[in-house]
Amino acid sequence: MTPLASASLPLENQRYSLPPLPSAKGLSAQKVDKDSKLYQACEDFQAVFIKQMLDTMRKTVDKSGGLNPPNEGEKVFDDMLYDEYAKKMSKSSGFDLADNLYKQMVFLQNLPKAANPAPLS
Repeated sequence: MTPLASASLPLENQRYSLPPLPSAKGLSAQKVDKDSKLYQACEDFQAVFIKQMLDTMRKTVDKSGGLNPPNEGEKVFDDMLYDEYAKKMSKSSGFDLADNLYKQMVFLQNLPKAANPAPLS
């Protein structure tokens, strides 16, 4: 028997008693409050995610064939430019990562807490 076969992941712990999890339809039916601070934080996280993806893509571009090698100023400018690209893409494109994060966070925030939670050790 492997260690993973004998491991169990409890759905309930001593801090939270999980209600029945909503179905995919239940989560998708939740309304997203795009003006809330939580949604803004989710959108910022989405922008960071997109920025990392763009940075990884940018590293694959071969810049050795140019007339002048890129200098430090150009590197800083490119980094700032891609930050702005990521923020713009986060607000306008159909990534929906922020929406899904928001829905799951709202669900987790509304979990009922157990009466006497055990201290974390």
